[in-house]
Amino acid sequence: MPLFLQAKLLRILQDGKIRRVGENKEHQVDVRVLAATHRDLEEEVRQGRFREDLFFRLETFTVRVPPLRERGDDIELLAGRFLQQFSLSLNRRIKGFSHTALEKISRYPFPGNVRELCNAVERAVTFATGAWIQPEHLPTRIRNYNPGIGEPLNHIPGFTPADEILPSLAEMEQRYVHHVLKRVNGNKRQAAAILGIGRRTLYRKLGEKVQDVMDTDW
Repeated sequence: MPLFLQAKLLRILQDGKIRRVGENKEHQVDVRVLAATHRDLEEEVRQGRFREDLFFRLETFTVRVPPLRERGDDIELLAGRFLQQFSLSLNRRIKGFSHTALEKISRYPFPGNVRELCNAVERAVTFATGAWIQPEHLPTRIRNYNPGIGEPLNHIPGFTPADEILPSLAEMEQRYVHHVLKRVNGNKRQAAAILGIGRRTLYRKLGEKVQDVMDTDW
């Protein structure tokens, strides 16, 4: 929104009055405003692209919705909901996702958040030829997503082929586990999926107590 329109919006929010196009008379309105953005408004204020007074006026109550990649447990639930929705609207008899397809969806970071997941499921339902969604029905970027796979070992922190003292297999395993965790921003569910191990096994490899698994942010 251009700055001059931001000023008009600010005035409406402060006075509670609007003037219709072509009229000279102001009308009192009683409304609630819900504003949403994917941008960092404080940074926009610093860059001069967003009015500071409007920012503070809108900041009465703020709810932060984390990106989908930080809500790994929601992916499967949302995918199932979209599957039901599009199976009905497209008149397709789809029972669900195959294990492999669901695994690929779960490990993908979804930079486009819920909208990208929704579009991916709609595409899968459209192209599915049987009762189950298979990996080949998913967008290419999702079915081919493999972070950390196939990288040379010298990309793993703390290791180069020229090491005078070669690390043990256990040491290399520890380094790689931490490398994968770093690549997925600490998301242990996603890291476990990439490593092909269960979350309890991952906790043991990290030296954390298995009984504390349920107290984490899985």
